[in-house]
Amino acid sequence: MDLISFLYGGVAGAAAAAAAWAVLRAARRPTPREEPPDANAPLIRPWPDPTTSDRREEHGPRTWAPPGRDDVRLSERVLLQLAREGRLDPDAPARRGRTQAGLTEALGSNQSSVSKVLRRLVAAGVVGEERRHVTGVPQRVKVYDLTRRGELLARDIAARRSVSLLPPRPESEPELSAIRLEP
Repeated sequence: MDLISFLYGGVAGAAAAAAAWAVLRAARRPTPREEPPDANAPLIRPWPDPTTSDRREEHGPRTWAPPGRDDVRLSERVLLQLAREGRLDPDAPARRGRTQAGLTEALGSNQSSVSKVLRRLVAAGVVGEERRHVTGVPQRVKVYDLTRRGELLARDIAARRSVSLLPPRPESEPELSAIRLEP
């Protein structure tokens, strides 16, 4: 193999690689962003009726609605729920509300979403996890508790969202003002 053939092959290979790169880059080019919707226009369009037509052009693109002030992210809801549970006693068995299943029920979300959020919060050092006995569960399960950093974050979220960290009082529990102490 001589030097000229070697250089010719290198130039041809480089040209082919450059052409492939240009084609791939053009294919990945982002589409231009849409203008924000009119203030009076509805933010979310209803799903199309499958009996009439399924064409995308007839219904137009779905619009994105920015999260409102009252929308609370699932990670924030998990932190607030754990804060409402209070601190975990080191010797006593934990309540079911500290488990993944208990948080799922309390938040009204699906278990996979809660699991992913808990995994991220544990990795961030905001939530701690340990295997413990839970009241009413035969085997030890993972129980979640806020770290000091998590407590501060939960207080901050509660203050920003104007949410109480106290658990709701059951209807059967009387108020303190209604209790009379007799001498």
